[in-house]
Amino acid sequence: MKKNADRSPKIKALNTLCASVLLGSLIYILVSGVHMAALAMVVTSAVGLATPVVLSGEGFMDIITGLFEAVFEGIAVIFEGIAEIISGFFS
Repeated sequence: MKKNADRSPKIKALNTLCASVLLGSLIYILVSGVHMAALAMVVTSAVGLATPVVLSGEGFMDIITGLFEAVFEGIAVIFEGIAEIISGFFS
């Protein structure tokens, strides 16, 4: 995949949304068990994360590393937003 500076804000927003849905549904599955709705959210968020990566990937390893990169970028943006909100309280 391209470097972070070259990604559009729409792709970053998609990664953030899909990573948060993926984390939320995995936590829901751990807490209350496996339900069809939670599994549907996991599949939907995984497909949402994988689609831009697969379309821009050139090889198998590029697709795999791009998928992990998209997940970690989405999680990082979530924590970045939380830190920004907290820092806004103290400024």
